[in-house]
Amino acid sequence: MRTEVQHWRRGALLLLVLAFPAQSGELSATVHQRFVDSRQPPTWRPVEADEAARFQLGQAVFNSAWLPAGAERAERRDGLGPVFNATSCDACHNNGARATAPTDEGRLPIGFVMQLGLADAATTPLGDVLNPVAIEGYRAEGGVVLNYQLREVHYPDGSRAELREPRYQLQGPRVAELSAQTVLKPRMASPLFGSGLLDAVPPRAFTPLGDSPGRFGWQAGTRSVRDQTAKAFSREMGLHSADYPMDDCGDDALCAAAPEGGEPEVSEDFLQALTLFQSVLAVPRAEPLDAEAEQQGAELFQRTGCTACHAPSLPVEGIQGISAIAAYTDLRRHDLGEELADRRLDGEIIKSRWRTAPLWGIAHLPRAGHLGLLHDGRARSVEEAVLWHAGEADESRRQFMALPKSQRDRLLDWTLRR
Repeated sequence: MRTEVQHWRRGALLLLVLAFPAQSGELSATVHQRFVDSRQPPTWRPVEADEAARFQLGQAVFNSAWLPAGAERAERRDGLGPVFNATSCDACHNNGARATAPTDEGRLPIGFVMQLGLADAATTPLGDVLNPVAIEGYRAEGGVVLNYQLREVHYPDGSRAELREPRYQLQGPRVAELSAQTVLKPRMASPLFGSGLLDAVPPRAFTPLGDSPGRFGWQAGTRSVRDQTAKAFSREMGLHSADYPMDDCGDDALCAAAPEGGEPEVSEDFLQALTLFQSVLAVPRAEPLDAEAEQQGAELFQRTGCTACHAPSLPVEGIQGISAIAAYTDLRRHDLGEELADRRLDGEIIKSRWRTAPLWGIAHLPRAGHLGLLHDGRARSVEEAVLWHAGEADESRRQFMALPKSQRDRLLDWTLRR
């Protein structure tokens, strides 16, 4: 592994010299970049010469599959599991992107995670995540069966749209240990684009009114890029770090006693390198609209009230040359109604508040097939995502539905160019 790391570092230095030959010390004010090669996602600023080795190491670790403790030739990449969801970061966040969407037939992508919780915030017998895979000699916790119920929405002008409402059933060897009060929290892996810029938004810009515990995650449950990374390692890959020193075993003593790959399994240099790699990922640039369409779309976005949560501008601090970003989020949590809320195993609705999802980078989602928007990927299009909004966003949804179809289409197209 150490030889491989040396190769990664030499490659990083060469790539960065070629990419930024004369201005490696300057920051670009353009956070949106064109993604020409998805295997080499661009950065929103030049990576400094003294960061090059760490950046390339972070990308290599991000793309590498981890192995069980003691596996041959694993070197520093061992300690996986014993129960887990995925073997690599890239499996869920392909080159920084979000997970692919669930299909209409209910097939779930690897980037879909069923988190578990209890109303009193206590840990369930299975821990914080339902882990569907286990290494040899251990048992997986269970899986998820997804079915959709279809419903029609009728616009005032007579147009119609179809929504799909997800219903989840857990199955597997340990599911019976969960009480009826267990809260099911279906979650799609979020995109990582622009994470470092969101990390630079000062807390005063979103905490006074939003009461957010953090700035990342579907419910703003994590504080920083590093926090999000370390938590995902622990809960979804069974890899502990200095920040999260325990695997997600719940009360399974056999799981907790499994051999470890190191102390910690995710070393400090790996965690720092991964944090850097994710923090400088640029936001994909969309094909621009003409000036008239851009202006009309922006006006409709404001007129329908979308800017109340999807704020067009947020301040950032500590970044040379950049004082504000257009992430289209307020980083605050909002109640979007019962239909988007989490539910318990017995079907009871749990009041839920959701961090406003940033809209930037939405143009990078595949146009063919489903976009898989919202926390559980139920929305196949921006239109469906809007139609699911209720609660604090109910009036904005009504304003959208009241628009003539031509204006709705114009607004939806504008949103897809963020």
